[in-house]
Amino acid sequence: LGDVLQVMEQHVDFKALAAEVDGAAPRPGRERGGRPPFPTELMVRAWVLQNLYGLSDEQLEYQVLDRLSFQRFLGLRRSSQVPDRTTFWTFRERLTTMKGGDTLFEAVNRQLARHGYIARGGQMVDASLVPVPQQHVTEQERELLKERAMPMDWKPAQRRQKDTEATWTQKHGKSYYPEKTPGSAGETVAV
Repeated sequence: LGDVLQVMEQHVDFKALAAEVDGAAPRPGRERGGRPPFPTELMVRAWVLQNLYGLSDEQLEYQVLDRLSFQRFLGLRRSSQVPDRTTFWTFRERLTTMKGGDTLFEAVNRQLARHGYIARGGQMVDASLVPVPQQHVTEQERELLKERAMPMDWKPAQRRQKDTEATWTQKHGKSYYPEKTPGSAGETVAV
């Protein structure tokens, strides 16, 4: 059904990536006690998820708890122990000490590229239509704004409040203009 994570699972050798990380920045010892660290492969996979989806440590923890696809990707199908935000942060710091975050992501991209894929994170998928107050602009002011200039007689408060970059758009066959109300009184839609 288009699960990107299954494609990554097929084409990325996470064991090799984990071995590289362990070689460059070995896992911390157990001298100080505490619970055993999560396997490096699991943490590399979590790091990829975090970068691919642009998640904070807190959001990554939540999404791993909430999404079955993330749990499957991390190999936590029957596990009651899920890494927490501090564990993700600690692993990221471990990568920082070896200066390997960029190298790791490049290695993942290289492996995917061999199979004709590109990993792109943080992509804007759709624009948002945001209601804004209706702007009252004269024809002369509108012409000046098109030339990226401000009318001289505008006060500082007007200059701050006018959206000089608002433009029109169409959505589902309906046009939205910054000077006209699309339906509700006193509202305009800017893109």
